[in-house]
Amino acid sequence: MLANILDDGESRERFKRRLEAFSDIVFGLSLSQLALQLSLPDRASELVDHPLRYFIFFGTFAVICLTWLSHHRMFQLAFEPEPLDIGLNFVYLAFVAILPFAMQVNIRFGGSTIGLGFYIVDFAAGSLPMLLLLERGLARRNPKLSVRQRLELWRATLRNRAVLAASLLSLALLALAGPEFAWVPLALLAVVARIVRRTVNSVPARYLPLDAPVSATPPA
Repeated sequence: MLANILDDGESRERFKRRLEAFSDIVFGLSLSQLALQLSLPDRASELVDHPLRYFIFFGTFAVICLTWLSHHRMFQLAFEPEPLDIGLNFVYLAFVAILPFAMQVNIRFGGSTIGLGFYIVDFAAGSLPMLLLLERGLARRNPKLSVRQRLELWRATLRNRAVLAASLLSLALLALAGPEFAWVPLALLAVVARIVRRTVNSVPARYLPLDAPVSATPPA
């Protein structure tokens, strides 16, 4: 069935739109599940006795919003409805869907090593299929992308490489030094994203269309 859909150009575009809409539903449900994971305490005073739960909630909410933006950019610039890309997208959505549970684990166990490790593993595992999707989009050398779009795709790929590296480093720090230092690499990702935005102004030649000029710097 999937092969028949992908062999038809019109059906391919329709399938891509439906898959993106399905993905948006997963993101929306994941966001709504976050609030449901904040179970009511036994006493009203406990609502303010444990502020960590709200920090974890808003942090996870921000993570899901950022992953949606990354997913939206990927669908615009890199995604093609090929079997491998479709499978990677579903794997990515699976790790997005489990984020509310990872949040509840951290709230329940108060930022313990195992709870935090589960959260970071989910974050790292979700970043891998996204990185592969972006890399595959670059490797296609799509001639329909403008210079700016190709540069944005390259920057997004670099940012996701940094996310995966920071997640693995966080896991290493968690195992060696404990939860106190595990957040440091992830906290630095905002700085890395800004550096990429300011310093990366061209795309490597191996990702350019064969008939494109060597320079891939967008016009001012």
